[in-house]
Amino acid sequence: MEKIKNLILLLGAPNDEQGNLSVMALNRNDCAYNFYCHNEGTAILCTGGIGEHFNRTEKPHGAYAKAYLMERGVAEKDLLPCVLSTNTYEDFMLSKEIIKQISPDLFIVITSDFHMKRARLLHEKLIGYPNVIFLAAKSTVSSEEFDVLSLHEQKAIQWILES
Repeated sequence: MEKIKNLILLLGAPNDEQGNLSVMALNRNDCAYNFYCHNEGTAILCTGGIGEHFNRTEKPHGAYAKAYLMERGVAEKDLLPCVLSTNTYEDFMLSKEIIKQISPDLFIVITSDFHMKRARLLHEKLIGYPNVIFLAAKSTVSSEEFDVLSLHEQKAIQWILES
């Protein structure tokens, strides 16, 4: 297998009962797709298993993300096996060894703009990869939903800082 120059960690987001990606998930997937298209030697590691609060289907969320990316033109060989995580903490914990093993020249974390601070904090705490960039997917959710999500993030960050 050729060396992976760039590795994207694409953080999961909700999908509906039919496996359709939420607006949040589409924003993140489109961001990953755009980076992939403009950077040769890029592989994508999708996260997201099955969980009450984000995916109640039979298939892991990461499988829906991979299917969406392949429909857009991402080569199957550039999509790594999904990380079957159920939350952001697990996204990083369960992908840590994979990232170390691949040892890409550049590690890219992609998540929503409102989720970026927590992703940075967890990366720092759990992985600390030296050559990392964070790409914020611009959220296109309603302003009401954005406010709710931002409040949730503030609480989650506070919990991480206190633990």
